[in-house]
This record gives sequence, structure tokens and C-alpha cells, in this order.
Amino acid sequence: MKKLLLLAAAAVLAGACMKLPEVPTLGEVQLPVAAEEQAVWTSTDYKGKPVLIVFMGSWCPYCKMSMPAVNAAAEKYADRAEIVGAFMDPNPEAVMAVAKEHGLKAKALYNAGNVAESMEVTGLPHAVLFDKKHRAVKVWEGFSPALVQEFDEQLARLTK
Repeated sequence: MKKLLLLAAAAVLAGACMKLPEVPTLGEVQLPVAAEEQAVWTSTDYKGKPVLIVFMGSWCPYCKMSMPAVNAAAEKYADRAEIVGAFMDPNPEAVMAVAKEHGLKAKALYNAGNVAESMEVTGLPHAVLFDKKHRAVKVWEGFSPALVQEFDEQLARLTK
């Protein structure tokens, strides 16, 4: 009986010492905006608002296919959430060209490679939705025709 009690106590103690997994947070992210005038987008400017970051590349066909979903979210939730396209491209010209060609309504950011790496992005497009406290709540990897609906459902839930 003593052995059983000692074993149970050891199991409880071991469980108490285990670290629970942390929910990834957005933290402070600064990326340049692809625009005629120099500007920097800073995530902390949007405290209290959900943030949807869609990592893309100007060369990526599936990213281009995802732009209607990004546009729909940007148009519908413009006043209640921050929606951005974070491009891997190191220069703004390619980003501005593809954004114009596809009528991107969200802010187009560029040089997002380091941010993507820190968020463990392994393929494009890759979208991460953060709640009002900037905790990651949903991740999408790759293109899906259902992105418009999925972005809408998740943003509607977070912007009530």
C-alpha cells in the first residue's frame, strides 16, 4: 500500500512539474508596407483587434488563388480586424505589382521571411489568425476553395 501511495504521489508531482504547451502569440511584428511612400506595419498598433496574417509570395500561384479570400475578409472586417498579406519577397516592387494585378484589398507587407520563419511557416500560402489578445487561434496551410467561408466563420466569431 505504501508503494502504491508513493507511486501515486510521484505521478502527481511529475504532472505538476510538467510545462503546459504555450499558445503562440503575435508579439511585436514590424514589416515594411509595399506602397509608394515608406511605411511600417506594426502588430502592436492593433491591440484589441483580431489579426489575420496571410503569408504569400508574389511568384506563388496558390497565393494568388487565395487573394479573393483575403479580399473578402479585408472588405467585410476592415473596421473590426486587421487583415494583411505578408509577402516573402525582399523588395516592394514585385509585391505592389501582384497586389495591383489581383486587386488586393488588404495591406501588402514585404520582406516577411524572418517573421514567417519565427512562426514556423513551411509552405505558402500560410494564414494565421490571432484573437483580440493576439494569441494564435487558427492556422491554414495551403490553398483551399473554402478559405472565403473559413476566414469569414472564424473572423465573425472573434469580432462579436
